[in-house]
Amino acid sequence: MGVEEAVIIKLCKSNKREGYNLLYEKYETYIYSLCFRYTHSKEDSLDLLQDVYLKIYQGMPRFKEGRSLLPWIRTITVNTCLNFVTRRRDNNLSLSMQIDDDNNTLEDVIPSYTSVVDEVLLRRTRNILKNAIIGLPKDMKMAIILRHVESMSYREIAEAMSIPLGTVKTLLFRGRKLLRGQLIAHGVWEE
Repeated sequence: MGVEEAVIIKLCKSNKREGYNLLYEKYETYIYSLCFRYTHSKEDSLDLLQDVYLKIYQGMPRFKEGRSLLPWIRTITVNTCLNFVTRRRDNNLSLSMQIDDDNNTLEDVIPSYTSVVDEVLLRRTRNILKNAIIGLPKDMKMAIILRHVESMSYREIAEAMSIPLGTVKTLLFRGRKLLRGQLIAHGVWEE
């Protein structure tokens, strides 16, 4: 933990607006980009950003000084995003990947140098993988995302999720196995 982070924590724990402003400035981009990975929507990501900051504000009195803020903030953010995605799925709504009023996605507007067949296969594979990840149990999904999207070490994941290192390894092993099974079932992965 750096000096700047210690100052931010101290100011926030003293309920000083300056501390929360510094925290917001330091982590805004990180939290927003993490939210965007889950929602693929600017508006939803901004809403989640506000939800995350509210949870940080409410949880700061319980935050243990001497610990790093980033894993705690990452856990709050990922849990908030997972709850959002679960609520959306439960309401039979799909993740919003629309970037304009013509229902175009980012993939539709970026020029590609690959063949049409390769592009179609790539999109199909991405959709299958995304849906397979969404369908994983909550803890397994969080471990997979923290490892393969956030590139966190097993130990960092264990700390962020507040679980033993062995449980992280088990969640990742089982999650990968389930994902591989889904990809095989859809003909995307060969054994």
